[in-house]
Amino acid sequence: MLDMLSTGHDDVISSLPDAVLCHILSFLETKEVVATSVLSKRWTRLWDSVPLLNFFAELSDREASFRFNEFVYSVLLALKTSIKRCTFDILYDNYHLAHLGFPNVIKWINAVVQCGVERLYIYIESYDNIFKLPISILSCKTLVVLDISTLTAKGFSSVRLPSLKILRLNETNFLNVQDLLLLLAGCPILEELLALHLEFDSDDSLTYQELESLSLNKLRIANLAGTICHFPLKALHNVELLDIEINKVYRSFDDIPTFHNLTNLRLYSNNCNMNLLVKVLKHCPNLQNVELKQGSAIGMVEDVMENWVDPTFVPQCLSLQLKTCIMRHFLGQESEIQFTRYILKNARVLQTMKIHCGEDLKIEKELSLCPRASSTCELIIIQ
Repeated sequence: MLDMLSTGHDDVISSLPDAVLCHILSFLETKEVVATSVLSKRWTRLWDSVPLLNFFAELSDREASFRFNEFVYSVLLALKTSIKRCTFDILYDNYHLAHLGFPNVIKWINAVVQCGVERLYIYIESYDNIFKLPISILSCKTLVVLDISTLTAKGFSSVRLPSLKILRLNETNFLNVQDLLLLLAGCPILEELLALHLEFDSDDSLTYQELESLSLNKLRIANLAGTICHFPLKALHNVELLDIEINKVYRSFDDIPTFHNLTNLRLYSNNCNMNLLVKVLKHCPNLQNVELKQGSAIGMVEDVMENWVDPTFVPQCLSLQLKTCIMRHFLGQESEIQFTRYILKNARVLQTMKIHCGEDLKIEKELSLCPRASSTCELIIIQ
């Protein structure tokens, strides 16, 4: 792109207003944006009016780290505009660089928060995961999107994020589940939550008050894949898409609300408890698409395989709404086959039943003979 700006296209480029040029530059990495300052007098200070910052670095020695630090500081000090979006994507290649870099990262994040950042993406990778979530973020009134990865979120007592709509947490470490709930309670208009592979130093159980107090009425998407904790399901009652693990965490579904808006559900089950899965469907009257991912260790499922009995009820979603059912890591156990038959013979509007299984599993002939309530249902076996 820089070649285009500095060659035969100068006349076209120079005719564009500054606002358009800044929009074009916002798609580039910040070091490339700053490099445009050498093109002409007009471009000398144009870069510092770009409201989007993208800092990427793989730092393997002190000299490279020093140059990167100097560059980031110079950019932040020269800015003349508020920051709409900022990304810090930094890999520290060794322990000492990470410890030297941590104070600088904190200062950079504090600076962009003070500049009214709206979308903040922080991906800091190091060997010992020492980077803690800066406290300044937790009271940022302008943040709409917060996306963080491989950080530690500990040591905060209050959270106020009145504008936050999207929160993405990946491989983030919390002291306990209570800290996660404290963070979420400070996001009153949250619409999308991705809490992937979270870790907790303590597995302290939640009190009844804690389970009841969290309310996320605006939430539409909740993805807790790989996160094993007793999350208060009542807080998720308005979601349209839910991805969660059951069984070890949720052994009973007698006390949860009905998910009236839920149309897409992904469940991970590590012991193939199909009876529990049917209970889940009972609480999702408008469910249209369900994806079930099973555990892969046969030793984990032997104690529940022979306990399947067709339920005396048919969930509303199964008879009237369900269009797609996907089963992954299908082990071929008897309860799985019986559950599949139960779905096929009761799902009146089912369009697709897709099963992912091992190559040596011979189930296609057996399942293809099952009666189907839907005449348009397609059975797909993927090995």
